[in-house]
Amino acid sequence: MKRIVKDPEVRKRELIDTAERLFMAKGFEQTAISDIVHEINISQGTFYYYFDSKEDILIAVLEKEVADMERDLIRIADQNDLDEAVKLNTMINRFISITASGKKILSYIHQGKNSTLQKKLMNARPFHKIAPIMGEVILNGIEKGRFNTAHPIETSYLLIILLASVLHMVFLPNTFGRPRKYEKEGMIFRENMRLALEDLLGRTLGVSDYRFFVQI
Repeated sequence: MKRIVKDPEVRKRELIDTAERLFMAKGFEQTAISDIVHEINISQGTFYYYFDSKEDILIAVLEKEVADMERDLIRIADQNDLDEAVKLNTMINRFISITASGKKILSYIHQGKNSTLQKKLMNARPFHKIAPIMGEVILNGIEKGRFNTAHPIETSYLLIILLASVLHMVFLPNTFGRPRKYEKEGMIFRENMRLALEDLLGRTLGVSDYRFFVQI
């Protein structure tokens, strides 16, 4: 079959989308580079033009998820009819509502055996564009007297770290399949985590007349 020449950005996106679909269907370890290139009828040389390894395209899939999230957060931030506390609450829940694909990728990366992937993820800094968006909302809230915190951008970065930790503790273990006997304990842990996080948000931002609600 004759191979079709495509714009480089279109081809790269096609590779990422195809890899994501195969990783979800077969698992990362069970998916070979040859599976990805065969799916879209390109050579392995073309794959290596865009990515150095299968691990690199896995990071690219996660970065695509984060880019989609970034667009959503900007849209939320631009809604002038929303109170800053409501905006931030909506952003928090959007952050937590990472897709099934994103959860599966993060769960794989955070396995103990994948230290190299973890370093690549840290170097990619996938959330460095998200914190400033939240920081701007916090700053606007401070200027309007809605929030009371001295360091809006630092608060947003700490918030991202906290949410990422919550995501890891509450959501990611479920991808491995817990025995049914632990389901009740997991629900109690999740509820306690939710209540603690909501209380912490209110205290950190100095908000007394709005109750944050975190959808975990």
